[in-house]
Formats: sequence, structure tokens, C-alpha cells
Amino acid sequence: MEHYIVTEASSFRLNPPGGFLIYKNPSGTPIRESLIEGEKVDKNIPYSLLNPLQSLFFMKYKQGNALITAPTSAGKSLIAFLFMKRKGIKIYTAPTKALVYEKALELRKLFGKKIDIRTGDIIETYKNPRSEIIVSTYENFTLALRNKIKWATEACCVVIDEIHHLIGSRGWILEELVTYLLESATDILGLSATLPGSIELAKWIGAELYIESLWRPTPLERKIIPLTEFKEMVKTKDREEKMASRLLSALFELKKPGDQVILFVHKKNIGWRILELANREKIGIMNETTPFEREEREEKEIAFHNADIPKEEREEIEKAFRKGELPVLIATHTLAYGVNLPADTVIISVKAFYERQTYRWKIFPSQLDILQMEGRAGRLGIKEKGYSYILPYGAKVQTLEREIKESLEGEFKPFLKESITSGASFKEVEKILSLFILIGFLYEGKNFKRFLRKTFSLRELSEDITVDRIYEYLVERGYIEGNRLSDKALFCIRSGISPVNYEEFLRRKLIGLEDIVVVRPLIFVKRFDSLYEFVKEGRSFKEDDVYVRNKLLPCGRECLEDNTHQFLFYIEGLTFKYRNIQNPPGEFSYLGTDTLHLIRTLLEIRKLGDIDWTNRKILKIAHAIKYGLTQDYAPLGGIKGIGHIRANLLKRLLSEEGLKPPDLGESVENFLQYLKGSLVGTLEERIKDILKTYRYIEDNEKVNKEAKQILSRLEGNKGGMLTDDRILRTFGMFYLGVEALRMKKKDLLRRVLEE
Repeated sequence: MEHYIVTEASSFRLNPPGGFLIYKNPSGTPIRESLIEGEKVDKNIPYSLLNPLQSLFFMKYKQGNALITAPTSAGKSLIAFLFMKRKGIKIYTAPTKALVYEKALELRKLFGKKIDIRTGDIIETYKNPRSEIIVSTYENFTLALRNKIKWATEACCVVIDEIHHLIGSRGWILEELVTYLLESATDILGLSATLPGSIELAKWIGAELYIESLWRPTPLERKIIPLTEFKEMVKTKDREEKMASRLLSALFELKKPGDQVILFVHKKNIGWRILELANREKIGIMNETTPFEREEREEKEIAFHNADIPKEEREEIEKAFRKGELPVLIATHTLAYGVNLPADTVIISVKAFYERQTYRWKIFPSQLDILQMEGRAGRLGIKEKGYSYILPYGAKVQTLEREIKESLEGEFKPFLKESITSGASFKEVEKILSLFILIGFLYEGKNFKRFLRKTFSLRELSEDITVDRIYEYLVERGYIEGNRLSDKALFCIRSGISPVNYEEFLRRKLIGLEDIVVVRPLIFVKRFDSLYEFVKEGRSFKEDDVYVRNKLLPCGRECLEDNTHQFLFYIEGLTFKYRNIQNPPGEFSYLGTDTLHLIRTLLEIRKLGDIDWTNRKILKIAHAIKYGLTQDYAPLGGIKGIGHIRANLLKRLLSEEGLKPPDLGESVENFLQYLKGSLVGTLEERIKDILKTYRYIEDNEKVNKEAKQILSRLEGNKGGMLTDDRILRTFGMFYLGVEALRMKKKDLLRRVLEE
């Protein structure tokens, strides 16, 4: 393996184009080179010069696998382009849908041709790729390999962007992906932020070229200032609120006029406290859904970005910050690994304490997270320098500097290995290992341990008694029969559902729990742990929580461990009473795609014979989950643009009036006439009554405004049907094939419900 280091002494500027490359060769000798001219490499490259990192890759890469570790915004997309300049199918993988779309746009400009996208959306399944270049999420590419789909198995090379996600919670998916590619001798390019033990990663993937970059496109100035040096903006008593108050003060002291700033917090609760204090101080906040009641202000000066923010709001916040319309963004570490939102300045709140049992410092966020967050500082071509302010609480400046330095000298420890060695619950390890063993069996048959030995995390565990115990579990439960995988096992491999999750689904069905509770284990990628953060301060929370938990008593602790109680709280529409919730928070706002995959899953389970649910029932379950409605009222979600809160208002209105719920496919016009003809008084009056009673108590202005909007939504959809278009069309494709794409909505629904 050839190992090169791009040094900090390298230089690059856009206007006028210029700079040079200084790197160390494998023997440690510094070498200076001129930068490569873009047009001499490819006419589609829009830059006069390749930057130092790109120039070195162009000079040194010949063939085989390669690993690049470099700060954010170091021009890694162009390196991917240089790597993919070859004949055959080329795959670029990224961790999120947002990054897939972002990278597809960048690659389209560089290649000057169409790029295909694979993010798991169902419609993609029915369209063969037309391009040799495909950009995919990790999960979608891995599932395509398991299912032996041609575009995936015939790839000549694969770029794995953000390969440091191996050490995150989805790392086991990446381990499977890399292991398969190594086994099939497919060329790999790993692109990563700085991470500990990267040399071990380079060796595992068999990199012939490893380039480490210490050079940043925009120079970074770092200062570490103890948080205690900043006064509280507002005097408080609570410890977390004191920290939030100091951070808010630090934010406005360190922010330069005209700068865009990201303030990273070590946990969500601190971010919400800062936002609440800002709200109290008359600072305009952009978030609409918050754990507190906010005041509406015209000027938006600050917003909080984290995994719990509803999809619609998160997209608006990102758009405003990218366009320079939002000066301050508070964020958790998820932003550092997600969409590319560069800032002039980043401020990083760090909580540290010394753990006497292990004789080590514990730092939140981790040292690696801190380095990733700093990658957001600096906007190339806009400002000459980026600024990072690290504000430790609980540790001295020298301690934090030492810990950050030493963290990069630690070992490379992917998520799976960390889970196994650090005492994660056996059930969580069992979920991953049970699926991994089936996948190993798919590729190697009874010699499945050979596949495990090729992974990074399981090579030492492959002969452990834990693996043998889980193998016996799979045999006992009918996943492995003799020398072959059963239909149930193949279903788990195709769907990505762990056998442990599937067995929990079967258990819930056997004890007669309601359908929504039964299917929860099948929606395995969702944690559903964010809702209670938004409702726990509500007046009726204790009563609502008891109601939900009582419904789940027969289920046992399993329904609390996977947050089925929060999921059911959402499905029951109890959120309607909490006026601070404008849109379902976090994962609850991203359920559209999950419901489409659930439809396919349930139809496959029906073929296995483990359920006998009708098409109508499956369609209602899909509507219920997407819109947060109970099954009997699920068709209300089919009113275009109605959303979770307003659909549940209509549900309450029907329930209180003793009116029958509408059926799937009923016309909105008929439903509206039925409502108007069955009420004592006008529809508008009854809507206002419901809003006054449950949601906007003593806020007549809000009541009147919301009632008008609901009536407008109903009147504007008179020509529609009470069926979600995407849910129906997707169901039709799985049930009837591509014929469903050509059918009218009404005909398709009739055909599907005819069974």
C-alpha cells in the first residue's frame, strides 16, 4: 500500500486560479508539485486547476482499491469522478437520500450525462437504470446485492462516500457491503472524514493507495474557551438551563456581523433550552414544532436542526440557511454527518467528565464528532478563513486539546465490533447477528462462517459460542432447514428484517394485539423515540400516556423497549391536543416511504401464509401509519394535503357526532355533503368547537384562521377520492405489476378491492 500525506503547507485559490501541492511520500520525504490543469484531465471539469488533494490522487491512482481521508469540502466528489472514469457500471453510495440527490447533481455536471438514482423509492424498482452511473443509499445498494439485481452485481467499481459511517449505528450495513465487494474483487474508493485508526481501515479494504489530507480548502482558526468565561444571558436555577444560557450568551459574543454561525450542542435537550430562552428574549425562531409554545415573530433569526424536527420544517430551515436568510443555526452532531451546510463560524459545546472506573475522560460530543463539526467551518471562495470555537464544560483546555489529538491515534472500531465488545444488550447484537448469519449462508451456504471471517468486526467472533447459539436459534425457528435457507429466511434477507424482529411480529399477532401494534417490529429502521419530548409537558400527557400503556399491557416490556407506546400515541391522534405540535416530529414525519415498503412486506408475509389480511386491511394500515390515524378513520388521510393534525380533527368531529367513518375510495364531495347534512349547525361552527375544546383554548384568532384553512382544504379537494395516490399506486404495482401504472385511480382501487 502506498501512503501519501497532503500537508497543511499546500495552497489553493479559486480567483485568480493558483496554488501548489506539498505532500509526503511513503518514506516521509516532502515533495512539492504544481497543481494539475482541469482541462487537461477532462473537458467537463469546471475548474482551471485541480486542488492539492485532487491533483495528488490524479497523479498516484492507477487501479484497485483506494482510501481518501480529508476534511469536509476538500473536493472529494471530483476524486470520485476521476476514480469512475472507466467503462462499465459505476456505483456511488452515500448515507442519506439528501446526499444521494446532492451527489447526483454534482456527478451529472462532471460526467455531462444522465445519472440514475436508487434511494429505495418503490417506483425505481420498475425502471431499469439507463445510465452506467448510479447513485444509491447504502441500504438500497446492499439490498440490491442480496437480491442479485443486475445493476448492483455487475458494477465494475464502487465509491463509498462517508465510509466513516462504519463506526456509526448503520456500520453493520456498510460492513456487509464492503465484505461483499472485497469478495467479488470490485474496485472500491472509500471517502472519509478524518477518523482514528484509518490505516487499519485502509488495510482491511486492501487499499493500494491511501491518501491522508491535512490540508483544508479554507484555513481553520480554532480557539478553545471554557464555557464558564461567558456570563449567563438570563439568570436561571436549573443546571442545563444555566448551560443553555451561557451558550446563548457565547453565541452572540462570538458571532461577527454578517457571519453565518452553527452552534453545535452535545444533546438535544440543551438545544431546545437555548431555543426556549431565545423565544423568551424576543429572538425570532424559525421552528414551528417545539416542546414549548413559541411566540410568532416576523423576523427569523435562529433555528434548531436535529433528527426530531419534522421533515417539512427541516427542509425549510436548511434552505433558509443555505441561502443566507437564516444567520444562526443550532444543531446536534447529526448535521455534521448529513447535508452539506457550510458556515463561517462553528461553535461547539463540549461536556466532559472523568470516569474513575475506566480512568478515562468521557467527552460529548466525541472527539471524532468535534472534528467532523469543524469541517462545516469555512466557505470556500466566500470567506478567507473559517473559525471554530470549542467551549468545554467540565474539563480544562489542555485536557480537551490532548484528548482530541489522542483520539486520532486510537484504534479503528466499527459499530458492530464496538457493540459486541462494549456490552451492548444481547438482544441488539442478536438482531444484527441473526441477519448476518443468514446473509453469510446466502453467500457461502453452510460455510457461512467464512463470510463472517471476511468482515472486520466478526472475524474474531466467528468461532464464538454466541454465533453457534444464534445459529441454533435460526434452525429451531425454521430459518435454516438442512443445507438451505427457508422461504422465511429468504424473506428476511430480501426485506432486511432481522429474524428477531420477525419473531416478535409473529408473537404479537399470536397474542391478538391490534394490527398497528403487530406491524411495529416490521418498521425496523425507525426508533420512534422523539414524540414524548414534545408532549410530556402537556396538560393531558399523564392521562394520554396511561391510556396508551394500558392498551399495550398484554404485549409486555417489548412494546416499551421499541417505543411502540410512542408510535401508538401518534396513531391514536392524541397529538391533536398539543398545540405546540404543528407537524409530526422527527421520524413520524418521514413515514411515507416506510409505508410503501410495509405494503410490500405485508404482501410477501401473506404469501408465506403468516397473515391472511385482505387488501382493504393492508391499505388501511398503510394510510393509518402514514397519517397517524386509527384504522377505521384511516381513509381521511386520502384528502390531499390534509396532514396529521387536521385529519385527526375530522376524526374527532365524526366520533363526537356519532357519524360513521368514511370508506376507502369514497369521493371527498360525498363525504363533505354527508358531514354538512348530518350536523346540527354549520360545519364551520363544529370545527371551531373542536378546536376551542381540544387545541386552541381561548385563542379565537387561531381558531378562526385554522377553521377557514380546513374548510378551504375540503372544498378544494371536492373532485378527489379518500385514498392516498402513492399508497394505492404502489399497492397496485406490487399486486398487479406495471399494469397498475396505466390504470385510472378509480379503476385501480376497484380492481384491488375486488381481491
